[in-house]
Amino acid sequence: MDIASYSSDARAVVKNAREVAAAFKHPEIEIEHLLMAVIRHEGSQVESMLNQLGKSPSFVESIIETYLKDQPRRTTVRDSLGTSPAVQEVLAQASEEKAKLYDALVEPEHILIAAFDPKSRLSGYVREKVGVTKEDFYKAIADSKSVEEIASAATVTAGEAGEGTRKKVAGTLRYCVDMTNQAAAGEFDPMIGREKEVQQVIQILLRRRKNSPVLVGGAGVGKSAIVEGFAQAVIEDTVPKALQGVKVMSLDMGSLVAGAKYKGEFEERFKNLIGEVVKSGGKIILFVDEIHTLAGAGNSGAGMGAANLIKPALARGQIRLIGATTEEEYTKHLEKDKALDRRFERVKVEEPPFDEAVRIVKGVVPKYEEHHKISYSEAALVGSVKYAKRYLSERNLPDIALDVVDEAASEFAVKEEFAKEMIPALTKQIDEIAALFQQCEGKKPEKNEAEFDALGKACDDFSRQVTRLREFWGHRLETAEKGVV
Repeated sequence: MDIASYSSDARAVVKNAREVAAAFKHPEIEIEHLLMAVIRHEGSQVESMLNQLGKSPSFVESIIETYLKDQPRRTTVRDSLGTSPAVQEVLAQASEEKAKLYDALVEPEHILIAAFDPKSRLSGYVREKVGVTKEDFYKAIADSKSVEEIASAATVTAGEAGEGTRKKVAGTLRYCVDMTNQAAAGEFDPMIGREKEVQQVIQILLRRRKNSPVLVGGAGVGKSAIVEGFAQAVIEDTVPKALQGVKVMSLDMGSLVAGAKYKGEFEERFKNLIGEVVKSGGKIILFVDEIHTLAGAGNSGAGMGAANLIKPALARGQIRLIGATTEEEYTKHLEKDKALDRRFERVKVEEPPFDEAVRIVKGVVPKYEEHHKISYSEAALVGSVKYAKRYLSERNLPDIALDVVDEAASEFAVKEEFAKEMIPALTKQIDEIAALFQQCEGKKPEKNEAEFDALGKACDDFSRQVTRLREFWGHRLETAEKGVV
């Protein structure tokens, strides 16, 4: 363990793990001792992360304590305690987590994440009872930890770092969103197909010069999904070594422009942002959706300033950038600026053919099933592509087919909830009508107007409710009667 790369908090955790093992009279320091020391340590980010996931520190501590009480004990001298190989593996993994999050020093939260890594030898009992995963912690960090804190250490090496380094902020990076962090948290849909386009993007990024690809294709063909897929590949280490450990940061142009109070403030922000990316030494890859806005589209000259500021860094290969835009916008704006255009390498993204679109929909649909709590039939998924292409041909696959799938499930959820509320009410109305019929049996309407009026009103109300229910679900009944799936 390189103690120099550990913060004072992390060092205290390692020391306290020994105290925990001694208190339980265990012969070796195990992961569970280390984890309890992490939970008990105050002043770190661990408590807020657990609370954010709905797991209080006291709850987690009680589970670990229950487990440790059942482990074999023996009387030992505290100084003779050894450290198990499992703990050493977790501490090594903690250093990797520190690097992934661009933090300068190993902190207790990195040890926590490493303990719940699928490869760690944490007790199955503790893992199951706590009920959180490594991805859950990444999501908690993505939700609570600002991007500038995550990326700040990209410009500072661990050797230069002091205790306050982790809190230093690369301010302009707050205008970006960390896509690799989102990928680690499982926020993206799986990327199906598009292997050829991703391979092209990787090859261009590895070039010495002209190493900035621009994805050009119609709206909805999956340009952003390709970048999300690349971010997932980075997290899974399925990219070449030169790209392992990079951060894919998505530029939020709206935030960059918003609030610029004086002339030149936008350009100053953008210049500082480019400077931070250059200083990262290739560890940050910038993603700019709607990249044609850099060429001044609808920006009263500010965009031209951005284009001119980024050209030198692009020309020298100091910054790697992934862009995305439509063919029309590329031709209209980027091609007019020849100096900017020749610094990019175009990657054509075509609308997928029918079979490929079906494969994409089938691959992504589990996310929709999980969200809507329903299952889609094979015919429904094929139909979403078939009918989207037939009746919504002005839009592109696979986006429009996924919209159909999403909208259908959303409509189903609304109608299902309505039916669940309506059917018990209708059943109750039937009982009330049956009772009213019995009251009116053998009586004449002219002599018992009140009873017959109540019956008529109840029947009318029942008829209206049935009509509403039939409007929602009648088409399904007709389909079932005809034997059509």
